[in-house]
Amino acid sequence: MESPSFHQVRQLDPDPRHWKICLVLPTRDEAATLPGVVTEIRDAFRQLGLRDPLIIISDDSHDDTRRTAAQLGVHVVNGEGKGLGFAMRKALRAALALQPDLVMTMDADGQSDPCEVMTFLEPIAKDEADLVLGSRFLKPGLVAYPYPFINRLGTRMLSGMMRAMTGLPLTDSHGGLRAWRTEVVRDLEIIGTHTYVQETVIDTWRKGYRIREVPTVWRKRVAGKSRVVGSISKYVMYTLPILVMQSGIHVRWLYRAAFLLVLLSVSYFLVIFSEAGFHKAGLFVRIPALLCVAMLAIIGIQLFTLGFMAEMLRIASIRQSQTTPS
Repeated sequence: MESPSFHQVRQLDPDPRHWKICLVLPTRDEAATLPGVVTEIRDAFRQLGLRDPLIIISDDSHDDTRRTAAQLGVHVVNGEGKGLGFAMRKALRAALALQPDLVMTMDADGQSDPCEVMTFLEPIAKDEADLVLGSRFLKPGLVAYPYPFINRLGTRMLSGMMRAMTGLPLTDSHGGLRAWRTEVVRDLEIIGTHTYVQETVIDTWRKGYRIREVPTVWRKRVAGKSRVVGSISKYVMYTLPILVMQSGIHVRWLYRAAFLLVLLSVSYFLVIFSEAGFHKAGLFVRIPALLCVAMLAIIGIQLFTLGFMAEMLRIASIRQSQTTPS
């Protein structure tokens, strides 16, 4: 599964073992898991013959995660308690400042297996993808423990939203392990605080980059508990407006609503005019109805104007991303 690319991307060395890779780990109270995860990442890269990765944490913790990371020789980006989206924006900018050939992201809870890294690098090395996503559901048996029903329900809902918005056959909304071309990272626009994982996929698709989904295992956490889906209804309420904004669906909705309102106003006016025997004088006794016609038309025109402005902003954003030097 991939989408067509409309971007010229930098040609990388065909051998990923020569790449300088920066790995970003979003963390929130992961002091207990971080040492094991960092050690496993470094061991996996060495076993695969890859260069030692530059590791950054985008931290939004209240425990000793930042101090633990510093002791491990990991770069620390303070999320300032403003949410995952803000923390990841800062960390991804910090990653680009290190001038890597490729950026990867991985959860810091130990559920992703860093030994699978080559699976994510190969589609980019073959110039088949610009963003590679991990999916726990592309084939059976990838989740190594009984997956809670409520989590699966949330994942199905979000995956369905993303498929509807992008047209891509996405199967997982929360894959923890990803590989990004630096051009994709540089062009990213993250506007939400709770929706980084889904929002970046939609933004990447909207800007015409190629997306590939690959199977990935999902291990049981070694410590702590998941904080991704504490309340499905609350999470969806946070997520849905941001994903709608990113996908541009709201523009189509505004245009359709504007068209329907203007059509309704014209139809209602014709009904009133016919009841007046198509005489202008007869309209003067239908002032309330005429005011209703005017209100429908005005609201329709306003919705069209809002949709037009939103579309112009979206096009300007895309053009800016396409002309920004890499």
